[in-house]
Amino acid sequence: MSFQKQQIQTDIIDNVISIQKATLDNNNFTKILEYLNVFLDIHQSIDSEDRELIKLWNDIVADIIGVIHTGISGFYRLAMISLRSILEMACSSFYYYDHRIEYFMFLEHDSIADKYVTSLVNDYQFFKTNYIQYFADDIGEIEKQKNAVSEKLVLIYKNQCDVVHGRYKKLLNSEALNIEYNEISFKKFEKMFIETMSIIALMYVLRFNVRDNITLLELAEFTKVVKFNGK
Repeated sequence: MSFQKQQIQTDIIDNVISIQKATLDNNNFTKILEYLNVFLDIHQSIDSEDRELIKLWNDIVADIIGVIHTGISGFYRLAMISLRSILEMACSSFYYYDHRIEYFMFLEHDSIADKYVTSLVNDYQFFKTNYIQYFADDIGEIEKQKNAVSEKLVLIYKNQCDVVHGRYKKLLNSEALNIEYNEISFKKFEKMFIETMSIIALMYVLRFNVRDNITLLELAEFTKVVKFNGK
């Protein structure tokens, strides 16, 4: 390796370390770590109950950890882009839980991962009120309004797609190439991260009727589309 390449590599590593330090020094990570623990609990629960579904959740949780590291390291847009993949896999996991034949095709024949969020909602009524009633008969009491969950899901996904497809106002380095700690950009990532975790947590709570974890319910209610009657 040439001296110039070595220097570039050293500069990149040193810069990332500096960004990580600034990020940790200037932000409170209590909630992010609490919510990561929530997903570790979800993973453990699924692992003990469903040896098929865990195949997707292994990647979901690994990617969540990767996204946190990427965001802390200053690659904010890349971290936000990865959130869409996490949401898509999580939605697929809930869909395939109720569609085992399609899941078998997905596993055994490496079927295309085309269960995109908008198509699930539009074509399969995914997490619309009538859909949720199948496994949560009190949805009419806890949902802010009819189809509030599915509408929130689509909105979060739309915002993620805007980042993925490079919508101009979602770009973070359009004025200059600056790989450095940026509080505004980090807060944008943090907001999208928590929104993504919250809608996945909400779907998990509703689908499996898990209401005995206060932090999980807090995260699910962050969506502002449900209220679990003080539970």
